[in-house]
Amino acid sequence: MTPEEIFTALSQRDSFPRDAMIAAGQCREEMVPIFLEQIDRLSKKPISSSNDPDVSAFLFTFFLLGEWREQRAYRPLTSLLHRDETELDYLIGDAVTEGAARIIAAVFDGDLQPIFEVLEDPEADMFARSQMIDALVTIAGTHSDCAIQVRAWFERFFEADFDKPDVLWDSWSFAVAELALAHLEPQVREAFERGYIDPMSITFEHFQRDLTSAIETGQSTWYHRSRTTKPIDSAVEELSQWYCFSDDYLNGREAKRASNNPFLDSFGEPFLNDGPKVGRNDPCPCGSGKKYKKCCLH
Repeated sequence: MTPEEIFTALSQRDSFPRDAMIAAGQCREEMVPIFLEQIDRLSKKPISSSNDPDVSAFLFTFFLLGEWREQRAYRPLTSLLHRDETELDYLIGDAVTEGAARIIAAVFDGDLQPIFEVLEDPEADMFARSQMIDALVTIAGTHSDCAIQVRAWFERFFEADFDKPDVLWDSWSFAVAELALAHLEPQVREAFERGYIDPMSITFEHFQRDLTSAIETGQSTWYHRSRTTKPIDSAVEELSQWYCFSDDYLNGREAKRASNNPFLDSFGEPFLNDGPKVGRNDPCPCGSGKKYKKCCLH
């Protein structure tokens, strides 16, 4: 396959592009400029249609660049993470929380400022922002020269004057425990007392146990149970396990399309919903305060 044929295959929606992803890895130096041009095009236009080849192929681009540890992609990718939640949904969907932290940490080029800018951008998707906290945790553990700067950011977080949604507070508390920043325990306690941290995510007692574990063993258990922290060693292996790329899902989708029933195409069988319509990015009707896609839908 030529690089152009590989990119075309990655943008198709009818099957998992295993062969194209493998072929991309075999001609990595030819593919990286194509991927960087793709990201540049995405940065210059509204992301409003999954029928756009650049959008359709981007999930695979994102994971392949992470697997390749491609530092040339670091700044273009962090720039895309400033997009709002709707546009990031079109681009990578739930990979915002399943891959963004690991990918950004993998392509990191030594300059933390682009990550800080995403973290402090009130217009950026709050889940992408929280994932950048996890990226900082990984970077602190793999780039010793950055550890002091990462620690300083966590130390100023409590008093910092930028918008901080609850998921950011949650991620901050996890990071404080994972990095064994014991001197910040009083701040975490105060954050719990003020209701900044969602007790459905972690309780103060769990935080204390995690902090103690990190101090004694070098790793907190709750952090690694609640997050995907392993690096991306194979984009093919990782993405091929997603249900949306399984034979069951793809065959079922084709069957729905063949039925010519618009209700079946969307939901599997017709039904009437008497309740209010809830979007994936709307507050969950269960009252948790989380988005629907991160609560009952998940």
